Amino acid sequence: MLGVLLSGKNPDLGFWEVLQLARKRREAVRRVSERFVVVKSSDVRFYRRLAYARLLGLLRFSFRRFSDLPRLVSESGLRRDVSRLPSFYVRSFPPSRSVERRVGWNLDGNPRADSKHVVWVVRAGERYYVLFPAFEVREKDFSWRDARRRPFFHPTGLNARDARMLVNLSAPLPGERFLDPFCGTGAIPIEAALVGARAFGMDADPSMVEGSRRNAAYAGVNVVFEVGDARRIDETFPFSFDAMATDLPYGRSSRFLGPDLKMLYAEAFESMHASLRRGRFCVVVADRDVSPLLQRAGFFVMHVGKWYVHRSLTRRVHVCRA
Repeated sequence: MLGVLLSGKNPDLGFWEVLQLARKRREAVRRVSERFVVVKSSDVRFYRRLAYARLLGLLRFSFRRFSDLPRLVSESGLRRDVSRLPSFYVRSFPPSRSVERRVGWNLDGNPRADSKHVVWVVRAGERYYVLFPAFEVREKDFSWRDARRRPFFHPTGLNARDARMLVNLSAPLPGERFLDPFCGTGAIPIEAALVGARAFGMDADPSMVEGSRRNAAYAGVNVVFEVGDARRIDETFPFSFDAMATDLPYGRSSRFLGPDLKMLYAEAFESMHASLRRGRFCVVVADRDVSPLLQRAGFFVMHVGKWYVHRSLTRRVHVCRA
């Protein structure tokens, strides 16, 4: 089993990020609390692609009473595994020195604060969940690809962590085809390529496409970017896709496609639905709820999450199935 501590930034979208990836792999998910999720999987490496998580790791056991700890650390094999390490350290969420000392004492070994081997104890609901090995999802893992650090910058460009979250909501697996039909500066397809998808992007603005190519080269990934009309995807890419995610233009590149945004969205959604394999996922970000237009195009809208940007803008994240 895998335990995931969600980020406090947006636990709703963080949960859906886990849920979508687990659904794609047919793995069960249980939400223990607002910020802690258990997945029936042992593939820590795959789930390290998460963006809106703070921490994830193998769930060795859980307990309610500290009197059960000696038996559980022995039966789970955790004491044996820790004893083989040169050192280890215990950390907790919420932070508690008392919990850390009690778990560390039961593990024996050589606890050291500078150790790279960390046993995490997460309190969720009425229980404590012990994770090892565990990995933190750190801001710096994404920040080198953020909008202002990429060679081509535009004010509408997404930061890498947010782009990764949108990719995960659409759940492409390694080797599957992924498309962003309004790619802008390329942040979303770049993150799709980094998780192993065959990534494609298109935009009506030639300068955006050229800039996206520069950004992909900076990130060290291969993404196919082309100038194209999202209302006629098949004219640019005459094949189907396994996943899609896009941040709709709110006036940015829509000037290249005409002034009527509602008509643009409606026609683009029909094209996206036609190019997406049935049963696969599409994620659409807009500055308003566009569910009726998505449904009219043939999508089933599974969830609409709120994504607070600043005081005057809260995006809507639509998670859909074709």
